[in-house]
Amino acid sequence: MLDKLLYEKLCHFCEYQERCKYDVSKKCYALKIPKTEVPAYMEQLEKSGFLSEKRYIKTFIDSHFTKKKWGASKIRAALSSKGIKDSQYKDLLQDIDQEDYYQTALKLAEKKTTSIKSKSPQDHKIKLMRFLMSKGFEQGVIQRVMKKVL
Repeated sequence: MLDKLLYEKLCHFCEYQERCKYDVSKKCYALKIPKTEVPAYMEQLEKSGFLSEKRYIKTFIDSHFTKKKWGASKIRAALSSKGIKDSQYKDLLQDIDQEDYYQTALKLAEKKTTSIKSKSPQDHKIKLMRFLMSKGFEQGVIQRVMKKVL
């Protein structure tokens, strides 16, 4: 039997922003819900529409690409760290418009190139490439951007 107060707390937690199963399970442990009861709470949250892994993944990809300007590699790593399988988000990552993806990387590079302090053109190039890799962009996109920017 689910505790009504705890269930309401979990509902509020899921209403506040999109959550994945990993986030909800951490919240359950923080609320000291016994491990044996956690699946029942998760199942009820899914049935009532408060918890949807697919909806979470879509929101995560959209927000991290458009707002945080993350590349696919960084998004993939973040989703994997939440215990989400590659098969669940592979198609959604491929839905990102490739031209938009390239333009995002290009704008980031153009903005960053003005603030890089380097002693040589080679050093400048390395720093810019490292920056784009840290944002999660793939080598092919980085090479295209480097040809355009430098």
